[in-house]
Amino acid sequence: MPVGAKESRENMMPPIPAPEIEPTRALARFAAELAFDDLPAPVVATLKRMVLDSLGAALAASTLGDGCAETMAVMVGLGGRPESTILGLGTKVAAPNAAFANGALVHALNYDPIGTEIGHLGVVCLAAPLAVAEAVGGVSGAEFLVASAVACETTARLTAAIARTGRRPSGKYVSGQLLNYFGAAVGAGRVLGLDAAGMHSALGLALMQMAGSRQIVLAGDPPAKAIYGAFPNQAGVLAALLSKQGLVADCDVFGPPAGLYAMIYDGDGDMSVLTEGLGTDFLLNEVGFKPWPTSNQLHPFIEAAGEIGSGLDSSKIAEVAILAHSDLRPWCEPLEVRRHPENAAAAANSIPFCVAKALVGGDVTLADFSPQGLNDAAVSAIAGRTSCRLDDGVSGAVVEVRMGDGRRLEAHVETPLGHPSRPVSHERLVEKFRDCCGHGAQRLTADHVERLIALIDDLDRLDDIARLVALAGGGAESS
Repeated sequence: MPVGAKESRENMMPPIPAPEIEPTRALARFAAELAFDDLPAPVVATLKRMVLDSLGAALAASTLGDGCAETMAVMVGLGGRPESTILGLGTKVAAPNAAFANGALVHALNYDPIGTEIGHLGVVCLAAPLAVAEAVGGVSGAEFLVASAVACETTARLTAAIARTGRRPSGKYVSGQLLNYFGAAVGAGRVLGLDAAGMHSALGLALMQMAGSRQIVLAGDPPAKAIYGAFPNQAGVLAALLSKQGLVADCDVFGPPAGLYAMIYDGDGDMSVLTEGLGTDFLLNEVGFKPWPTSNQLHPFIEAAGEIGSGLDSSKIAEVAILAHSDLRPWCEPLEVRRHPENAAAAANSIPFCVAKALVGGDVTLADFSPQGLNDAAVSAIAGRTSCRLDDGVSGAVVEVRMGDGRRLEAHVETPLGHPSRPVSHERLVEKFRDCCGHGAQRLTADHVERLIALIDDLDRLDDIARLVALAGGGAESS
């Protein structure tokens, strides 16, 4: 076992009293002691869907994701002990390097699971736990699901603690990077068998590494923005390995004077969210699944434009007017940049571009972010005639199209598909997975794809998670 051995745990997790236990210790104990039998059936089902969705997004990003080719090449070059697989390539490298590559892949297309209040759970549900599980060997599907659960629930609670104050988790920082260091650390630590004290130190070591400046987004989404999921996953694996080796970092990770909330959020944060119902109520179950490979802020606009674009002769569109809340300014401006994005990462954050895509094609798909899709002349022409007006009184998305003959067509979408009140169906999620697999660097046969779907559906009964990795690489199911 190159990166550490697993330790036995009690079958049932004793209740964690709150708020008497300081949040860092409470989360550390939760991560160390949660058992598979503690997971309600709906939570297990959600975790399986997250694994399916995140794995599909990673495979598609191996060819379509901005920055992914460069990231995979560097991690292959760094190499190390061949113990963990880079998804899409099938190449094995050291566990921290695989976690870096796979963390980049999972989120690069902006297609992974996310919750409005609980943040980017797709970033941590797969990469760090999977890299360590392969390295350790013999990790069952049920054990992996527990590791994924503690990673996701930790991230969900850290995000909700700031969201419930009314403050946006992302300000000067990208919350999908910043807040995932901690989830990745406990997810990796769980596979390594860290006890509560070890989990506490893993959280402390994650605090020492956390980063995520939002400048990369506000500067117009250069390709490197797409791979921010790489950093917390690699750091989480390193934090868990260092703690497993005995390095102690048992500080108050979240409180004053310089813990997470004091340092990043000016002391704001509802600390009760970190502990209330911990181990019994799972916020991760509020996660949503994306019907389109873009920022979820774009989804109501895509749906509205798709309603208009269905059956429309887009060549006769004279002008497009978008009405949005002022909070969506970064997805609309600078207008000329957003009209004609230079790369897939910027396109997936552009309301004008994706509205034009939906008006022309009736939908937005993975193929729209390929080099050919980014240079579609019809889309570029319509995007160039698109304006955005920001109004704090607007809720949802309003798209108005003026045709050359003077007709005006308008659609207003308040709550888009993918919202908790309008969840993506399981059937659509499976079709999304099939589509993602069709874009992978290693094209999987239809038989391989269907076996992967069945394997994930039965993940809690899988004897060794390595079988999943082998299938995802186009190999035999047995490792």
